[in-house]
This record gives sequence, C-alpha cells and structure tokens, in this order.
Amino acid sequence: MALLNKNHIKSVVAVGTLKDDGSFACDSTSFLVGFLITNSDDPKQKLYRTFLVTNRHVFEKRKKAWLRFNKDDGKGMIFDIDLNFENGDTRWLAHPDPEVDLALLSISPAALKQNNVQPTFISEEMFGYSGKFEEIGIAVGDEVFAIGFPMGFAGEVQNYPCVKAGLISRIDQEIIKKRKAFVVDSSIFPGNSGGPVILKPTITSLSDTKAVGQPFLLGVISGYLTYSEQLFTHQTNPPTVVSSTRENSGLSFCVPMDFVREIYDIWLMNQKPVEEPQKSTTPEDLKEKAS
Repeated sequence: MALLNKNHIKSVVAVGTLKDDGSFACDSTSFLVGFLITNSDDPKQKLYRTFLVTNRHVFEKRKKAWLRFNKDDGKGMIFDIDLNFENGDTRWLAHPDPEVDLALLSISPAALKQNNVQPTFISEEMFGYSGKFEEIGIAVGDEVFAIGFPMGFAGEVQNYPCVKAGLISRIDQEIIKKRKAFVVDSSIFPGNSGGPVILKPTITSLSDTKAVGQPFLLGVISGYLTYSEQLFTHQTNPPTVVSSTRENSGLSFCVPMDFVREIYDIWLMNQKPVEEPQKSTTPEDLKEKAS
C-alpha cells in the first residue's frame, strides 16, 4: 500500500554547490511543477510549462546554482545555472511581497531530455490552494508528507529525498495573512527548505466531513519555528545570561501554492523568458485516488 505518489518524489531536485574536489554538496531542496497551458480530455495531450520551485532565500544570495537531477540510468546529472542574465536581470522570479519566501525558475524540458533526464513534475491540477482548503475538505489535523534533503542528506550518486511525516497544525487565514504560510507539525531541518508538502490521502473521515482521496500539493517548506533557552548565572545581581541557544520547536512553516501561482502569473505579465512547454511524463497521476 502506497499513499505517496512515487512521481512526487521524482519531481524533487537537489540544490547545492560544488566542493573543491568537484563533488556535489546539497544544501537545499527544490521541485518541478507544471502549469497547464493547453487542456484536453486526453491527459496525454495536455501541455504544461515546467518551473522549478524553491524558496527565495535559497536563490537570493547566489549568483549561480547547481541543480542535481536523476538520470534514467540511475545516476545523477548536475547542471550549473547562472541565476542572472548578462544584463543583470534575474533568471528567476520571487514574489513581490518580501515576506513570501518563494522563487520560480523556468526549466527547459528539452535540455533535460537531451541529458537523459525525465522532467517529472507535479501538475497544476494537483495544487491544493489554501483558499479552497475548506471546499476540498482539507483541515487542521490532516496528515501530510514533507519531502526534501534535511542537513543535505541527499545521496552520493543521485538524489534520494527523505520523506517525513507530519500534520497540519494551523491553516487559518490569520496565520496565512500574517506569516504568508500555514503551520505543519513536522521536524524540519536546514536543507528541507524549498521542499514540497503533500497531503496524505485518506478514504476515512468523521461524519459531516470529507475524505480527501487525492495527494494534493499543499505548499513549500520555508523554515521552522524556533524557541530560545537561556542559562543564567546567579553569582551576579541581577543574574546574567552566560549562554543562549535556539532550538527547533518541531513546528514548520509551509508557503501555500496560492503564492506560487501568483508568481507564475506575474512572470507571464512581465513577459519574462519562458521555456517551451511539454506533455506530462506521468499523465496517469491525475487519476490516482486513495482506495
């Protein structure tokens, strides 16, 4: 029994740098999504624009990013991408609200396929927008999967994302408006930034509530809530702090897919360069439901 679509794992891409010996060092997570541009009754004929999603803070201090994709032969392929054009404009786009920790980068499916990489993405039809959570039936307490590379733990030869269990802790409009994110109860660590959060589908529910049988993509991990502990000495008056530490509370922030869509719309409005569209490599995913 599988409750996490294997292609959601395949969509995850490692972000990092190169070590002095030329080996890859993962430090963040990203994943591919597809925005529908040509609809069809036949899922195999739909066309999508492919984008890489990660956090703003993953890209904003870099001039270049190294992205590792999995190849069909079981090995990894590292692409180095200049994050700025020659005129200084960024290849990527962040949300105009600096509090929204998201970035989009247009990806060329043709370039990936030429290097034996299948550009597996999560299609727009599987986005669970926070504005429709109630309509869909998504609520506090629902279980989720957080996918990524905690502490850069990503595999030596190719990407092996880690999957962590969690549940939705807060999704009210107050927290989304204030923090531009909702709260997930899951132990997230550095390296998970930019990874997808997937709803765990279920066929069971309480009376007068909905069972959500599809693995919706809910958002993007951006960080975790910290708390501080201080050690005081009482040999002074008043007592003074001799050490202070910040700890992981276990509560993490997830930026809703609504903001990803907003960045995409701004991308098109600003007529930023966009790569050629592609058909889905996994059209059968749209039919999958828990059973």
